[in-house]
Amino acid sequence: MGSAITLTSANEEAGRQLVGEHFARGLFREWPNEAGFDGLTETRGPVDLVVRGRIPAWAAGSLYRTGPGACKVEDTKSGTLHISHWFDGLAHTHRFDIVEDESVAGGIRVQYSSRRQSEALEKDIRDSGAYRSLSFGQRSDPCMGMFGKLMSVFRRMKIERSTDLDNVGVTVNADIPGLRSLAQGHKDSGHATLPGNVFIGTDAAVFAEIDPKTMERLGVISHQKLHTQLRGPEAPAHGHRDPETGDYISFNADFGRKGVYRVFLSSAETGKTTILASFNGTPAYIHSFFLTRNYAIICVPSSHLKLGGAKVLWEGSIVEALQPFDNSLECHWYVVDRRLGKGLVGEFASPAGFFFHSTNSFEDDEGNIICELVAYPSTMLIHRLYYDILLNRDGKGEQFLYDSKRLVETFPGLVRYKFLKTDLVSPGSKVKAPLPSPSKEWEIPAPHVGELPTINPAYACRRHRFVYSLIDRGYSTLYDGIAKTDTQTREVLVWSGPTGHTPGEAIFVPRPSTVDKPSREDDGVLLSVVLDGHNRTSYLVCLDARTMEELGQADCNFAVGFGFHGQHVNGI
Repeated sequence: MGSAITLTSANEEAGRQLVGEHFARGLFREWPNEAGFDGLTETRGPVDLVVRGRIPAWAAGSLYRTGPGACKVEDTKSGTLHISHWFDGLAHTHRFDIVEDESVAGGIRVQYSSRRQSEALEKDIRDSGAYRSLSFGQRSDPCMGMFGKLMSVFRRMKIERSTDLDNVGVTVNADIPGLRSLAQGHKDSGHATLPGNVFIGTDAAVFAEIDPKTMERLGVISHQKLHTQLRGPEAPAHGHRDPETGDYISFNADFGRKGVYRVFLSSAETGKTTILASFNGTPAYIHSFFLTRNYAIICVPSSHLKLGGAKVLWEGSIVEALQPFDNSLECHWYVVDRRLGKGLVGEFASPAGFFFHSTNSFEDDEGNIICELVAYPSTMLIHRLYYDILLNRDGKGEQFLYDSKRLVETFPGLVRYKFLKTDLVSPGSKVKAPLPSPSKEWEIPAPHVGELPTINPAYACRRHRFVYSLIDRGYSTLYDGIAKTDTQTREVLVWSGPTGHTPGEAIFVPRPSTVDKPSREDDGVLLSVVLDGHNRTSYLVCLDARTMEELGQADCNFAVGFGFHGQHVNGI
């Protein structure tokens, strides 16, 4: 049974110091995470889980989760191949069905199923003895010469034409407009809580469609199927849905000396995809972007790619193609009008940095744009997420985590920027140098905030108050608690389980509201998959999103892999 504690802004500095002390003392060595990375099995199910406590009936539905599964492939022609980076673990998708059932105690039944998504890639690795596809961070053979590198490029170019080998497993997206007409799945899944179509996303210009019920991979759809101009290889794993219309908004990035970014919208009403704006910008690794009622905002962080992105194909991985982090390379922000067809209407610059996730963005009463994100001082976190460090293989975790200079660069802060409406320009006008800068309204440091942030989805594109995230207090090589951060008071509520219990992304399920009884922003529950590393088993925990107290859980007698993101599909 977990517990919740309260922290205030007065604890921020001391809390950050404690994180460093905990790592210096090596407390992470007593927090086992191996079962969440290695030895994971597929459970096509569904299997019934043991439910303890209470899960509200209004939380009924299907919780999809996706992320890395296997971290190695055995019995290849070259022996066991160890996957280098967590982001390249072979994709594995999970589903928890939360079903009302008056015949069981508590009135709720929970069933679990899972399906591997990269079987073709796994077979190719087993047959070839190598990870030949483009990857996020697979380390190349240090003994490979120039000719070997050249042959690898030719092989990758051939492989990339076969989408069967794409390792897609970062985000879950139900019923994306524009993709429905291209989907192979049935519109009626025959299951009350399931969507018509489910697509898995990644940091590339493709979606993998899966069967909503069996989670079998049905095929891969490229951005070019949406619109012929969307021919670039890169895209953020996180697109956005317009909360009013249901339209899908994202961007496509093309490599080159002057990269091209194309922001697009797929209409929920017509299924047609249109290009909102195209502009040149430095090719970079970008995981997410920002959306307000009137604008799409792309931040190109200081995670620039060498040779205009050409190094990705040469090196075979994004990490090895990244330029060394340079504090002189500012973040460049592009503001695109998405309502009136004005295209690019603003450019801004902010100090060098990096981010994976935006939390939310909105416009204030004066029309200024507010963007909130989990920000880092450099790209060092990417290097911390290698399996050698997460699993402390051969002391690699200790080597990294005992290095306070590198470690501190992996600590995030929740940052809110304001972009003045008066700094926007008329369509077709060029922004004069120097570029205007946003003002930093505030920053809340770790461990009072962490990664994989979520909010009440009803507050997308609106001013929100609460952010939920996974925090790292130095007890684990990954995460050790779930934080509810109040952006107004800076008060934090933290839920954590016993030692060795590692949580996953906390997905907010709002309590249904009525005209007579509207719900508050934090009126709902959080669903998180937690690993008990000592017993090598997982459970789905249900927390009160207001108090962060545990309401109930559904126990698995096996480990569920640490995932990235998920989506709850309401069954009511």
